Amino acid sequence: MSENVLETVRATVQDFLAPELKTHGVRLEGLERRLDDTRHSLEQKIDDTKDVLRAEIKTLEAKMDGRFNAIDGRFNALDGRFAAIDARFATLEGLIRNLTQQVTFESGLRERMASLEARLPKQ
Repeated sequence: MSENVLETVRATVQDFLAPELKTHGVRLEGLERRLDDTRHSLEQKIDDTKDVLRAEIKTLEAKMDGRFNAIDGRFNALDGRFAAIDARFATLEGLIRNLTQQVTFESGLRERMASLEARLPKQ
C-alpha cells in the first residue's frame, strides 16, 4: 500500500507539478530576458540622453565663451578709449598749467611795468 501511495504521489508530481514547474521556469526565463532587454534599453536611452546633454552643454559653453570674448573685446576697447581720454586730460592739464604760469608771469610783468611807468618823469 505504501508503494501504491508513493507511485500515486510520483505520478501526480510527474503529471501535474513537473509540467507546471517547467512552465513557470520557462515563463521566469522569459521574464528575466524581458527585464534584461528593458534594462539594456533603458541604459542605452540614459546613455543617449547623457550624450545629448553633454553636446548641449558644450554648445552652451561655446556660446558663453563667445559672448564673454565679445564682452572682453568691448572692455578692452573701452580701456583703450579711457587711456586716450586720460592722455588728453593730461595734455590739457599741462596746457592749463603752462597758461596759468604764463598768465602769472605776464601779470607780474604788467605790475612791474606799471610800477616803472609810475616812476618815470611825466612830460
